[in-house]
Amino acid sequence: MSLLITNAVLDDTSVSIMIDREKITAVYQSDSIQPVFKADTVLDAAGKVAVPTFKNGHTHAAMTLLRGYADDMKLQPWLEEKIWPAEARLTGDHIYWGTRLAALEMIKTGTTFCNDMYFHFPQAWKAYRDSGIKAAVGPAIIDHMNEERTDQILTDLKEKFSEYSGADEKLIFSPAPHAVYTVSEKTLRRIADFCREKGLIVHIHLSETEKEVNDCIAAQGMRPAEYLDSIGFLGPNVIAAHGVWLNDREIELLAEHQVTVVHNPVSNMKLSSGSCFRFGDLNANKVPMMLGTDGCSSNNNLDMCEEMKAAALLQKHHFLDTELMSADEIFSIATGGKTRIYPNISSNIKPGDYADLLLIDPNHYKMVPNFNTISNLVYSCGEEAFDTVICSGEILMQNREVDDEDTVIEEARRCARELVSE
Repeated sequence: MSLLITNAVLDDTSVSIMIDREKITAVYQSDSIQPVFKADTVLDAAGKVAVPTFKNGHTHAAMTLLRGYADDMKLQPWLEEKIWPAEARLTGDHIYWGTRLAALEMIKTGTTFCNDMYFHFPQAWKAYRDSGIKAAVGPAIIDHMNEERTDQILTDLKEKFSEYSGADEKLIFSPAPHAVYTVSEKTLRRIADFCREKGLIVHIHLSETEKEVNDCIAAQGMRPAEYLDSIGFLGPNVIAAHGVWLNDREIELLAEHQVTVVHNPVSNMKLSSGSCFRFGDLNANKVPMMLGTDGCSSNNNLDMCEEMKAAALLQKHHFLDTELMSADEIFSIATGGKTRIYPNISSNIKPGDYADLLLIDPNHYKMVPNFNTISNLVYSCGEEAFDTVICSGEILMQNREVDDEDTVIEEARRCARELVSE
C-alpha cells in the first residue's frame, strides 16, 4: 500500500508526503518539482497541519468499560469494593470490546500507539489488530507473592511468546509484571532474565504511592527502584509507570539503566497519589520519558491532549516555575520523542520514519489564531480539530469518521452493562 498526501502544512510549509507501506519515503515542498510517484491512494490535505501522532505510554485499555463507574472514592475502597469485584467478572468478550472502545477513543484523539497492561491478553491482542493501531501488549502477571506459581507463570509466558511474538508488525509482545507488591522476587527475576534473553520490553508499575514505597522498605529494606536494581530487573528494556515517589538515588539508578518512566498526571491527581512527578530532575539526568493516561476508571479518558495540558500545568504549579515543562517538551514526550524503547514508532515526519501522522484543521476556532501550533495543541486545542489519523501509512480516521465506530460503541455498552449488572 502506498499513500500520497498533498497540500499538507508541515513547519509552516506546504508539502507533499509520500508513504510506501508503513514508512515515509519523501517530503517535498508543494511548489517544487516532485518525482513521479504512483500512489494507491492520494489524499488532499487541503491545508491541514501535519504533526506526529501521540503515543500513550501506560494504560489499562479495557477499563473503558468502567469509565465513571466508581469515582471520587479513596483508593482502597475504590479497589476493594468496586474495581476488583467488577474485574473478577471480566470475560474475553468484555476485554475485546473494551479494548476496541479504547482503540476507537485513541484514534479519535490522535493516538496511534499505546502500552497496555490488562487481563485476557489474547483478546486484547486481537482487538488492537482489528482496530489498526499499534500497541505493546502482553500477559499481565500477578502471583500474589507466591513463588510456587513462578514455574507455571514462566511456562505460560514462553508459550505465549512462541505464539505471538513477531506475529503482527504493528504489535509488540511485552510481558507486564504488575508491581513489586504483587509479584514475588523469584518471578520478577525470571521474567527479567527471559525478557533480556528474548529482547523483550517489560512493563511494570513503579512508585505510584507512598504506601508502595513504605511497604517495600519494610519488606526489603530498600525503596522500589533500589529493590528492582538489586534483583537485576532494571535495564533499557524496562518501561515503568508513574514514578511519583522517587528519591534522588532512584532517579540516578533509572538514568544509569536508561529505564523509560511514564508520567500519568491525571490519574495520579484523581487518586490523590500525594506527590508530583519530578520532571526537572528526571530530565536533567536524561531519564527517558513517556506520557500516559492510565486506565479509564482512574482518569476517565484516553485523551493525550488533556494529559499534556495537565502535565505541564501541574509541573508549573507544584514547582512554582512557569518555564518548567514547556509546550515543546511535553509535546515531544507525548509523541514518543523522549524514549527509544519502542522500535515501531516515530516522533517526527521525515523520510525513513514510520508514517504516523495527525492532520489538524487550522480553521477550527481553538486553533485560531495559530501563532504556535504546538502551544495550541497543548493548551487550547482538542480532538474536535483532528480530521485525519494515519498509522503506519494506513488511514484510520478521515473527516473524523472511523470504520465500525457504531458497532464498537454498541458492543462496548452491552459489555459494560453485563459487567456491573450484579
